[in-house]
Amino acid sequence: MTEQDQFLLKNFKAKFRVLMQKQRELKTYNDQLQEQLKQLTEENNVLKSEREAQGEKYEYLKMAKVLSAGSHDKQKVKHQIKEIVREIDKCITQLGV
Repeated sequence: MTEQDQFLLKNFKAKFRVLMQKQRELKTYNDQLQEQLKQLTEENNVLKSEREAQGEKYEYLKMAKVLSAGSHDKQKVKHQIKEIVREIDKCITQLGV
């Protein structure tokens, strides 16, 4: 092997080591990002559940406010309750099938 070949081989080995180190660093970084994504996904699911629960509470508060209001509003709430009951009945029927 000539001197130039040896130089090229050493240069190649050095660059290869740098690439392998960079690959290890990127793999570690990727693992960290995957873990962070998992944690954020779990947090997002918790927040979604809380938001849904708050939405339900808000709907109940709206109904309570309407029930304490005038007779026209009471009719509206009664209609909404009947619709909800019908929807629940449909769900129960589908579960029974």
